[in-house]
Amino acid sequence: MNIAYWIVAGLLALFYFYAGTLKVIRSRDQLRPMMAWVDHIPLPALRALGAVEILGATGLILP
Repeated sequence: MNIAYWIVAGLLALFYFYAGTLKVIRSRDQLRPMMAWVDHIPLPALRALGAVEILGATGLILP
């Protein structure tokens, strides 16, 4: 059961890290085809959301 937990946590962390990195690095125009809602929030909030997702991915792996 412990191995299954780490596999699921690792995969979830990869997805969180990928999504967070996209939000931090890419511009609003590059994100628009994937995420239509990026036009409704300010860019600093979008960058902060990406940073929180990266921290969440780290939090899944570190414990």
